[in-house]
Amino acid sequence: MKSEFVEIPSLMPKPEILSCKRVLAIQAHYDDIDIAVGGLIAQLVKNGAEILYVTVTDDLAGVIDLTLSKELASSRLQSEAENAAKILGVLGIYNLNYPDAGDWSVYQARRDLITVVRQFQPDCVISLDPWLNTEAHADHYKSGFAAVEAVILADVLGVQGSDLQIPKEFHGKQKQEIKAVGLFNSSQANTFVDIDQVLETKLAAVSQYVSQFTDESMAAMLVALPERSKHFAGIGHSSNKLSKEVTYSECLKVLSADALHAAR
Repeated sequence: MKSEFVEIPSLMPKPEILSCKRVLAIQAHYDDIDIAVGGLIAQLVKNGAEILYVTVTDDLAGVIDLTLSKELASSRLQSEAENAAKILGVLGIYNLNYPDAGDWSVYQARRDLITVVRQFQPDCVISLDPWLNTEAHADHYKSGFAAVEAVILADVLGVQGSDLQIPKEFHGKQKQEIKAVGLFNSSQANTFVDIDQVLETKLAAVSQYVSQFTDESMAAMLVALPERSKHFAGIGHSSNKLSKEVTYSECLKVLSADALHAAR
């Protein structure tokens, strides 16, 4: 049956995300971004971008070795994340440390992220798409909603942030506009990124996250990720959004920040 509804495309021009030079990448858990769009991150770094990760939760719920103390588990998680960041060339990681799979609100995280945006001064924000159709993990959609609200509210001076301070070396030197918002794991992707030259870098980064994967599950993921990227490339080919010469791709929904606030 033909739908009575017509999808209205945004009138806002789609930004070119690969031209961004100062990127704030927000994730619920320490490995979310690298698994989803680690190739995009590596390509942005190759293009000269400075990238700061913000991880919203402490990630402790996913640690598979339950004999570890909270302190030792946190230390291992941090070490793994830092190793992956070095491989990709990420500037640094800032942790908000809300409880993984725990009781925290979009409003709490939004206040922190507003402050991070004001201090870091990105021209691009990357986060998980909070409007996913079948996402059941609250950490994911809450961090996504907090991220996109921070994008539109950071310049509204009447909206309070929090009192956190990211390290001084991460502070932006000048105020700038957020030109692009990239939403990963989206079911409405409009951008397909060529990752042929950076796939191995992505896989090397992902392989660092051993605290939440058995040897078998990590090996399986390192096989599955290239296959998934081939699948995405095929979709990009069929939709004429990606060169047929590209073998591996990551996809995301890229929007103007203006498109996030009562605008088409």
